Amino acid sequence: MLTRAVAIVMEPEEAHEAPGVLIKRSIGSEKLILLDPVLLLDHLGVDTNAGATPVIGFPRHPHRGIETLTYVFAGKMKHKDSMGNEDTVEENESQWMTAGGGLFHEEMVETTDGVHNSLQIWFNLPAAEKMKPPHYQPGRNADIPIVTLANGGVVRVVAGEFNGTKGAFQEIAVRPHYFDVRLPAGAEVTLPALPGHMAFAYLYEGAAAFGEPETLIEASRLVVFTDGEDVFVSAIQREARFIYVSAKPLGEPVLQYRSLVMNTVDQMKEALDDLQKGTFAKSAA
Repeated sequence: MLTRAVAIVMEPEEAHEAPGVLIKRSIGSEKLILLDPVLLLDHLGVDTNAGATPVIGFPRHPHRGIETLTYVFAGKMKHKDSMGNEDTVEENESQWMTAGGGLFHEEMVETTDGVHNSLQIWFNLPAAEKMKPPHYQPGRNADIPIVTLANGGVVRVVAGEFNGTKGAFQEIAVRPHYFDVRLPAGAEVTLPALPGHMAFAYLYEGAAAFGEPETLIEASRLVVFTDGEDVFVSAIQREARFIYVSAKPLGEPVLQYRSLVMNTVDQMKEALDDLQKGTFAKSAA
């Protein structure tokens, strides 16, 4: 078994694209534009330098050709879309949204004791599924299985499978592993990844040693791994909290225009024409 090594370590870049929200962007940034099949990884918090704003979050906007997964660590995220869904994602909860052929949605940030902390990831849809019907599914606390390790570590299985435990979301097109991992000081874990699959961790609290040979990383950092079979992580000095994602690359052309992701220029023209004509989403107002 070939345990993966660390290939890239990157500090997220700040982005200010939504009122009152501080975005720490790793994937989708100027440094790392695409990590197939992942298009974007944003770590969201409150922008304390923004001053008073009437709303905090992402007002109504379109998506086509992708799936999104939002995971809240602290605070809340309020969701509303053109399918008629209205939902509040609370602490340690998640939501999976398939944009497919097109929808509009909004995500408004709420704080708890002035704090908001969440992650959003965009998964590309395969060419054959770009125009599938939109879909929304919440992942409540009770829906997300928890695997407790003998060393006191905890793995929350959001998607995919860990040690025989299947995650809350099993129908995401690229079939990713998505785990939220907490390791107390001295604990370690080996995480699955098939050869040829992309794998990364986003360390959002503490410090940990990743890969073999071990590379010590401090939060907040994105850690991208070389090819291999598994990923070894050890919390040597203090507690570590990170998400881990692995998936098979699609290897397909990507044409992205803001939140629209297609394969060809003709497909993108159709998407932009639909927006202009008001035919982008069936129930769009």
